[in-house]
Amino acid sequence: MFEKLELIGNSSSQKEKFSKAANNLLNHCFILKKKEDTRLDYICIKDNKEQFCLVFDLLGYDLRIDEDIGLISISNRNGTGRLQFTKFESIMFLILRLLYLEKRNDLSTNGDNVTVTIQEIRDKYNVLKVKNKQKLDKNSERQIIALFKRYNLIRNLTSDITQGETRIEIYPSIMIAIPNEGITHLYENVKERLTEYEEGDDDADTDEEAE
Repeated sequence: MFEKLELIGNSSSQKEKFSKAANNLLNHCFILKKKEDTRLDYICIKDNKEQFCLVFDLLGYDLRIDEDIGLISISNRNGTGRLQFTKFESIMFLILRLLYLEKRNDLSTNGDNVTVTIQEIRDKYNVLKVKNKQKLDKNSERQIIALFKRYNLIRNLTSDITQGETRIEIYPSIMIAIPNEGITHLYENVKERLTEYEEGDDDADTDEEAE
């Protein structure tokens, strides 16, 4: 089994590339082919899939490569390694997923970029009738964007995220974070979850799985 790992140890540069790609996947959950700063990691993992699968298998993870959308992800077989979101973070996550599904339905293709504006996110949040809803101010917006950027779920296309016209690109990883059961099912699932919040589910913390 371990003979396969010797294939990556022929040079220090190969070891460095392997280590960098593996650590980035562990730290950020998702690696995207289209994202400039993860493209080389994507290629490295795809070209050495057998070796990476072996390493992550030893750590208790399943590695998944979806070449159709250019996405690599991992999931822990023991159910650990999930993000612990607060209620507010969970709501914002669901809003982004809902916007992604709506926009992608309009595009009718997996290949096109899905972008939304900060104002669209605000509008979705403002219409929610959630009990004890946290105020969505510029500071909380910055924190949310930073959190989801860290896990390669989104990126802001302009630096100033306080402006309503600022565009946010939502990556397909926002959908892969839960089992792929079809666009229609996902859309309805997200709407149902948001409705639960509106009806007064005040649990402080929620598990959202980033595989």
